[in-house]
Amino acid sequence: MKRVLAMIFALFLLTGCINETPKGTPVKVYILAGAESRTALDEVTLHCPEGEDVPLFAAESALNGGGLAPFPGKVKSFSVNDGAAAVLISEEAASLTGYSLTLAKACIVLTLTGLEGIESVELTIEGQNTVTLGAHDFVRGALVLAGTERNIALFFADSEGENSVQDTRILVVRETDTMDWYLRYMLEEMIAGPRKSGLLPVLPEGTRLLSVFIEGGVCSVNFSGEFVNGVREDAVSHLLTLECLILSVTAQPGVSHLRLLTDGQILENYGGVDTSEPLTMSELTR
Repeated sequence: MKRVLAMIFALFLLTGCINETPKGTPVKVYILAGAESRTALDEVTLHCPEGEDVPLFAAESALNGGGLAPFPGKVKSFSVNDGAAAVLISEEAASLTGYSLTLAKACIVLTLTGLEGIESVELTIEGQNTVTLGAHDFVRGALVLAGTERNIALFFADSEGENSVQDTRILVVRETDTMDWYLRYMLEEMIAGPRKSGLLPVLPEGTRLLSVFIEGGVCSVNFSGEFVNGVREDAVSHLLTLECLILSVTAQPGVSHLRLLTDGQILENYGGVDTSEPLTMSELTR
């Protein structure tokens, strides 16, 4: 009986250790996401040991990736004054360029501006100029630096189903956004349908975008089988659907032709129109 009680007591102690609340101040830190993630950054909660400076701990944790995915360099000096954190990073970080540098900045800035009393970060890498950044300089969970707004021309059918009409979208375009991503956004918006009143959707109900890529000016769009077999607006012809797709896709930079696929196979014919080869408006006759 004593042996059983001893085992129960030991199990109780072990369970208590496992469930013990971490000590220290919790800090939300942005780090590089794992390969399986759909975003560039992840948020993790670390605990600053009692007695340590919380903002400095946060900056160092963001730079070393919480010990999981570190960036090069270390924090050489750190201070906070009037809501601005001044961070000096050692010269090893100078090896960061392009997207990697953007992500490093995002991790540090979003981590620090998430702390009470810090609104901006004056970030300096040894030997380089200081940049001042805030959370507003990053978008989509700090995936990339904020870019510029751009109008996207999409085309849908008029209320009679006789002509194509432009329906504009506004998208923030960033230097790291790929054309494939840009085209995917555009086509998903076409599937969602027009926002302007009086216009009709041109893609059949239930159509899904399986993939899209561009090569040599040809945009290859792979729709699900509903693109051929789905329920469509009675007033919208197959020809007008093709016209709206071609106009929308070729309005994008670097795209001159549209190739259509369904379920991974080249679509040979669409409502009596030969689609076996890439299409342009000049080749499409009504």
